[in-house]
Amino acid sequence: MNAIEKDKYLREKFGGRLISDSFQKKIKKTKLAVFDFDETLVQSKKMFDNVNRTAMIKLNLSFTEDIVQNTFTIAQTEYIGWGKDLNEQIHIFQTKFNDTVVQLCNKEEFLNQVKFYNGMREVIKQIAKTDFALAIASSRDLYSILKFLKKERMLSYFDMVQATEGGKHFKDKPHPQIVNYISQEIGIPLENSVMIGDTSGDINMGKSAGMKTIGIGYGKYTSAKKMKEYHPNKIIQSTDDIKNIPEIIKSLINER
Repeated sequence: MNAIEKDKYLREKFGGRLISDSFQKKIKKTKLAVFDFDETLVQSKKMFDNVNRTAMIKLNLSFTEDIVQNTFTIAQTEYIGWGKDLNEQIHIFQTKFNDTVVQLCNKEEFLNQVKFYNGMREVIKQIAKTDFALAIASSRDLYSILKFLKKERMLSYFDMVQATEGGKHFKDKPHPQIVNYISQEIGIPLENSVMIGDTSGDINMGKSAGMKTIGIGYGKYTSAKKMKEYHPNKIIQSTDDIKNIPEIIKSLINER
């Protein structure tokens, strides 16, 4: 099953809208807001810490609490005893470990640990009423995102949900392939679009695609101070500023 076939399958399974020429004509929106998912729209670090720990125990991999909390960077850059050397460790991480993480993320006990940030539901609903189409571009498993959004009754507010799945579905961030695809399928040019995310990958992807960018400074993997190093157009300093996201998005596009 290729990326397009998987996209169609998942959308039909979850009752989402499959982008088509007929849908493009119906959408009648001229601007696009693309959100990262984890630690941008939702609080999920606690879930990932629990999933990482469970996956390591299940696979009999050595770990410390630091490794649990920083798995996605440490396991690919520093030898921590998985396999005979760093190359074998990276292979274990990209295959056995990631596959186990994906399976666990879809289990209800872990999915229920993911929560929208306070005020984010209202922000999504507010943006959906405007001239902005809404999309998600994530690095995690697509199935788990769709499953969460359907459970929370928020799937219908998004015009497209896509995920690189660690490079399996699309080239991973900061490569702009995923936002180029979203733009093409929805029919809105990226120069009329805003990327909102909490990592350097999100911001650099948006910049390379010609999008305006908003850096999230409240996520558990970053901070407002760290986000300044990536030079987004705007920074959301804290969760108190979430309510301002719709107006900030609008002002960025109107600056053109």
